[in-house]
Amino acid sequence: MKNILILSFLLAVPALAGTSQVMTESAPPPPQNEMWSWFIGASGGYLLDYEEDMYTLQIGAKSPWAFGGWSVSLFGEAGWTENHDQSVSFLTGDEDAAIDIVPVTFNVKLERLLAGNFGLYIGGGLGMAYVDSELDSPLGSDNESDNDWVFTAQAFAGVSYHVTESFDLFAGARWIYFDDPDFRGVSLDDDVLIEGGLHFYF
Repeated sequence: MKNILILSFLLAVPALAGTSQVMTESAPPPPQNEMWSWFIGASGGYLLDYEEDMYTLQIGAKSPWAFGGWSVSLFGEAGWTENHDQSVSFLTGDEDAAIDIVPVTFNVKLERLLAGNFGLYIGGGLGMAYVDSELDSPLGSDNESDNDWVFTAQAFAGVSYHVTESFDLFAGARWIYFDDPDFRGVSLDDDVLIEGGLHFYF
């Protein structure tokens, strides 16, 4: 009888061990905390008042935060545009002008998926813009070259389409304000940009 009990015990131990192993393997992994998702992006568009192209580069991250279904992204952006048209309203006198503007901003974007892969985004940003200006008189006797950093702000909204988890396309509009630089003949004011672009997530 004693031998039978020992034999039964020895046969049961591997079975219990196998059952324990199956339960361990089939148990779901512990939930992982959401992480920041970094991205790079670029956009191109057209400024309605300046009648010039504008291009931007972005780098930032989609945060693990969400508010009422809106995800939050933080990103830095650098852009470039120009205005070489002497007939625009912010130039004075009979001068030819070459003005380059490089805005650098920190931005917050809220995005929400609406249907399928389509989403809606809104946001805004603050920063500084580098303004480089060359004003040349028709006779060449009063040439001026100057540069300055000015305050800039923007607000933007648009639609997005998430092609994959790591790639999306967007199109929208933004209002951009530039403070005036501290040199003669240039008043930048504000403008509206119509743009399209893309993001890569990694």
